[in-house]
Amino acid sequence: MMVNTSGRFAGQKTLLLTPQLKENDTHCIIFHYYIGGRDNTHPGHLNVYIKENNSPMGMPVWNVSGPASRSWGQVELAISTYWPNFYQIVFEAITSGQRGLLAIKDVVVQGHQCMNTPHFLTIKGVEVNAGQTASFHCTVNGRKKDNFRLWLQGIGGREAPMKATKPWNNRRFIGTFDVENTTKGDSGRYRCIVHSDKGVGVSNYGELTIKQPPVPIAPPQLTAVGATYLWIQLNANSINGDGPIIDRQVEYRTVSGTMYDLQPVDKTMHKIGHLDPDTEYEISVLLTRPLEGGTGAPGPPLRARTKCAEMPTGEQRSYKAKVVQLLTIQGSVQFSMCTCLVMCCVSLTQISGEHTHYRCSHDISTTFNLFKCEINISCLNS
Repeated sequence: MMVNTSGRFAGQKTLLLTPQLKENDTHCIIFHYYIGGRDNTHPGHLNVYIKENNSPMGMPVWNVSGPASRSWGQVELAISTYWPNFYQIVFEAITSGQRGLLAIKDVVVQGHQCMNTPHFLTIKGVEVNAGQTASFHCTVNGRKKDNFRLWLQGIGGREAPMKATKPWNNRRFIGTFDVENTTKGDSGRYRCIVHSDKGVGVSNYGELTIKQPPVPIAPPQLTAVGATYLWIQLNANSINGDGPIIDRQVEYRTVSGTMYDLQPVDKTMHKIGHLDPDTEYEISVLLTRPLEGGTGAPGPPLRARTKCAEMPTGEQRSYKAKVVQLLTIQGSVQFSMCTCLVMCCVSLTQISGEHTHYRCSHDISTTFNLFKCEINISCLNS
């Protein structure tokens, strides 16, 4: 391929594609390139892409833009994609608007490893939950040299520098690459790249899968209420996010106050016990999928209030009653028109000084002078 850039606008492109290559073993591809023109000019860019199977071209694995020279350069490509997968090399020339020549020639497949550029062993895919760090481990078949530059390249453009290396044996070392603060948008294919002075090594693609921690769509359902307990149905079959679900928890707190608790759950029905009477609680379900960071945010909350406690029979003389909520009942109430019951929570102080909330029921016609309550007044036509 030879491109005369003279008289061409900047940004014009041409491509040279090799046939699809299916190699069974380590091999090396050699090609020569040329950027010619007047001294200190930049007639354009040469890029090299490696397409694995039928994937998009992705990002270049090698590029050069000058300045112009009067000699051919040689590049090694150590590509670690093997049968049954295949790959294709795409050479791209892009004009800069300046006069000159861009050329590629003598593309040769050699049946041995590259002499100056290392190969990769096959890399594996990685799965993490959103927000976590995905670590790729790339094993380089070659002794580590100071002039090697390694990085992780995503097919969508995201890159990650090498975090650390460690020797595997006297002929191999492992490079670690972290994709941090992952989101669903980071999902896709990634590969390892190493540049040497003589060429570039390219690994196969490994799939990065980002899973979203599950969150229930609906709040739990209330099935039974007592003075010190609430029975709920988790109602967590429909979720936003990804499964499988491996753990369930119930989170609850008082609407007024600072009380908070988190309980593991192993059934779809769950009893929350040891609660305070006549207290409103907010209850949510949390779901967990595999791997670190797999617990999702709390689902929509259910608000429920416990009942008032029943006054113990036969022990009235052991308590002193104090009405908590007061209401001035207007004199216009006509008791002859209906039978009225006052239902209210009273705070009973035991001789020991402990406090408990109870429910009391009194006929308003006989207790008008004893109790004044503002809640749960229900009148029935006589």
